[in-house]
Amino acid sequence: MSSGAGLITVYAEGDAMYSFERLAIRGHRGLSVPNTLRLLEERSDRLAVVFPGRGYTAQAPLLYYTISSLLHNGINVLSIDYQYIDNPVFESLERDEQMKWLYDDVESAYEVALDEVESRLEILVGKSLGTIAIGRILDSCPESTACKVIWHTPLLLMPEVTQQIEKHRPESIFVIGTADPHYDENILARLVEATNGEAVVVDDANHAMEVPGGVNDSLWAMERIVDSVGEFVGVKSSQE
Repeated sequence: MSSGAGLITVYAEGDAMYSFERLAIRGHRGLSVPNTLRLLEERSDRLAVVFPGRGYTAQAPLLYYTISSLLHNGINVLSIDYQYIDNPVFESLERDEQMKWLYDDVESAYEVALDEVESRLEILVGKSLGTIAIGRILDSCPESTACKVIWHTPLLLMPEVTQQIEKHRPESIFVIGTADPHYDENILARLVEATNGEAVVVDDANHAMEVPGGVNDSLWAMERIVDSVGEFVGVKSSQE
């Protein structure tokens, strides 16, 4: 299936057993792109690719529970674990050069997912910086527009994100909080209409989807989001 480096069997949410594997992905200037492929032991022909935020990893709550929901719904998951925030070379670059690096990495990851994983790529998940990544993929990889897209805390104020969403109109769910500096009610409504999608808007949640008032309030928000994501991915994509 791929050039992995060993397997570790664990339990996911809902007792869905899966294993870890690493894919050989070469991105910007041939550098290795860190990644984690979670393969369900009960064979599945469905695949999701997750593009985290710049400093918000796949282990942080919003993505951790999204990945758990995907696995529970019978979907293998490849997370692209780029670590730009800890890379002094990346940090020293101008924004255009940083975006070129990101685009090279995510396009390579997308192509490897198509070529090396024996599952049908159905779902793209992006968090913050990852929503820029998905916008790029939608524009450069035409077949990707058939995927469902989960936009976690999308960067609604950045044209490179919103223009690609309105251009390609993928089946979408948008998750964002009203205290997120990237939140814009009017832009969100426009994107929901363009994609015939849905939105989960959490009052007072910030860019990390944390809600003031204590842990219980944040956990309630997370439960609401995970339920909505589960409903969104639970029915197989129409591309079959």
